[in-house]
Amino acid sequence: MNYKVNNEYNCEFENVKRIGIGTGKIFYVYKDNMPFLSVEINLLIGDFFVDSIIVGEYLYIGNYYEGVYVIDLKDFTFNNISVDGYFGYFVNNQDYIYILGCENIIAIDIDARFVWKSDNIAVDGIVCNGIEGHIMYISCEMDPPGGWEDMKIDLLTGKTINT
Repeated sequence: MNYKVNNEYNCEFENVKRIGIGTGKIFYVYKDNMPFLSVEINLLIGDFFVDSIIVGEYLYIGNYYEGVYVIDLKDFTFNNISVDGYFGYFVNNQDYIYILGCENIIAIDIDARFVWKSDNIAVDGIVCNGIEGHIMYISCEMDPPGGWEDMKIDLLTGKTINT
């Protein structure tokens, strides 16, 4: 299937499956360019730290303090992945999705299965600077504001790599 997701306001499509998890922000999923599903989540503090991505047959919606919602696009079931501190953003690398949060990183495979969760490696945010092979180069906020430290994460294990 060819899926894509948009977050549009004030669009009402008929004949789409609707999932209401909260109120305030609506994401529309298109299947082969036709509206297929709408998912509404809480909009807590503006439009930042809210993101969505489709990997395989799953829609992931990250929402600041509410973590990440995983919606199965085949049967419309959903669950929530708790994120320590707050949700930051997604990084997609081949058949894996990485959830970067306030304190750590969570790896999920293409079938929406938990793979690993890193130790707490930051106190106020993690930024991906790139991926080479099975290594993710990151910056971690250790002493806000501005106390960023560069690190490496082994994408096979979720462990930090000493340099």
